[in-house]
Amino acid sequence: MFKYQGKIESIVLLRGLAALGVCGTHYYIMNTETYSPLVKQLFMSGQLGVSIFFVISGFVLPYSLSKLNYTLSGFPHFILKRLFRIEPPYWATIALLFILGIVPWQSFNIKQFAVNIFHIAALFKDYSWYSPIFWTLAIEFQYYILLGLFFSLLTRCKPAVSILIVCGISIICMFARLNVRNLVFTYWYDFAAGYIGFMCVIGKIRLQTTVIYLTAFCAIVVWQVSIITGILPFATTLIILLFNKKPYRPLLFLGNISYSLYLTHTITIFFFLKFAKAHLSNPVVLFGLTISACVCFAALFYTIIEKPILNYSKKM
Repeated sequence: MFKYQGKIESIVLLRGLAALGVCGTHYYIMNTETYSPLVKQLFMSGQLGVSIFFVISGFVLPYSLSKLNYTLSGFPHFILKRLFRIEPPYWATIALLFILGIVPWQSFNIKQFAVNIFHIAALFKDYSWYSPIFWTLAIEFQYYILLGLFFSLLTRCKPAVSILIVCGISIICMFARLNVRNLVFTYWYDFAAGYIGFMCVIGKIRLQTTVIYLTAFCAIVVWQVSIITGILPFATTLIILLFNKKPYRPLLFLGNISYSLYLTHTITIFFFLKFAKAHLSNPVVLFGLTISACVCFAALFYTIIEKPILNYSKKM
């Protein structure tokens, strides 16, 4: 099993691949070209990267809290640290949307701005996200709040009971046919799979038991939702647990800039396609150059904005 010392490279790798997948999906949506059904399906499968991010959060956040011996009294500091880690790059992205004219200044509305800043645009039918990718951050923050409030209670339970509670919430939601896109419980199966992996890593359950729990739980997800929806969290969790080879440096680099890439890729795709399509007719070259441009801009964004924030947040 992977030795968890310092940065978990399997997770860094998965983040990079997930971000690239989401880039591919939005490239297809924004390109407006006609593709064969197979190519279309390949592009659209990139949106599964969002589920990978959710599974990773389901693993990483409990793992981080367990190392801190977290109790409910630490909730304000936990939320403040998450806000400081996530929000400044997010705010910078919103600023870019206005500066570059993707969101017109003429349309500025203080209420629209507020619901985006506080990740609650989905609660108001008259308002929308400035970018189509922002809804996932709202899901993440719902998870942060719930985890911060109840993690200390879960750690007091026996491992099997703790897992049963977390997975049981998802099972109830699935059987109730809950399908609200902007509600964390709709995607709770991803977070629950990550939580099972977390329980294995801290030694609460053995690897064999983990596989049994994962198989049983994800089989229910397959039954109630879809095959791919159940297989993906199963596979992602196992990769986190079993991956023991150091990834190539370019893949680790992608993982390190994955949040910046996720935040900024739609901006880069919009402008790159706007100017490049007039000069490039080869779809493969166009796709490759567009994704390269996304990575380059994300690297710049990471260096200037995200990395300094990340370094400071580690000291909090």
